[in-house]
Amino acid sequence: MEHNNIKDQLIQNHFPTVMVPRYGDLEPCPLHQTRLLMARDGVHVETNQPFGRFRGHHADLCRDLPYGDVTAINDFVRIMGSEEVNRIFNNDIRPAAKEYVEGNMEWAGWIIWSAGEGYRYLPLEIEATFGSVVIKNRPTLPAGSCLVIDVHSHGRINPFFSATDDRDDAGGVKISVVLGGYTERDGFTVEGRIAVEGFFFPLFDPDINMVVTL
Repeated sequence: MEHNNIKDQLIQNHFPTVMVPRYGDLEPCPLHQTRLLMARDGVHVETNQPFGRFRGHHADLCRDLPYGDVTAINDFVRIMGSEEVNRIFNNDIRPAAKEYVEGNMEWAGWIIWSAGEGYRYLPLEIEATFGSVVIKNRPTLPAGSCLVIDVHSHGRINPFFSATDDRDDAGGVKISVVLGGYTERDGFTVEGRIAVEGFFFPLFDPDINMVVTL
């Protein structure tokens, strides 16, 4: 990677960051060098000095790393607030989930995005019980389409993400939404998160409950 600023080049030369190979061998740390190792379990600090070597794991770094700042980006929350997606929630998802609530069962469905078509609801073939929902035949999406919002309902039980949800959301990039706490008066309470290859980020402000109602 080329750096346009000489100061960044100096930092990288003095304190480089190395991605630890998953299958190959890690190159030894050169003498007189200190470096950061990005490993499966986080950041490690390694140094090789004439008087000895040290490598230690920093789960909670007590100092800033020698890099610049980044600005957070969250277009995903604007997807949930869009008129198109809200219409799908109110016209397709809420009624379908409500029908399963009346049978005391969970429910699941997808919202996909296609170039030229935008967002649309994709019904799923599911097996549902009071405490679980399973997609029987995971659909193959049309070319140019992608899964954007993966929704399932807990019915009258409050929404939360279970260990099963964590496994289901371990791969790919999407918005995951759980509907729950259904009442005739208030509809569904919604919990949401952004899933990025097994890393989870809150979709909504944790102090705000989103309610989907007609």
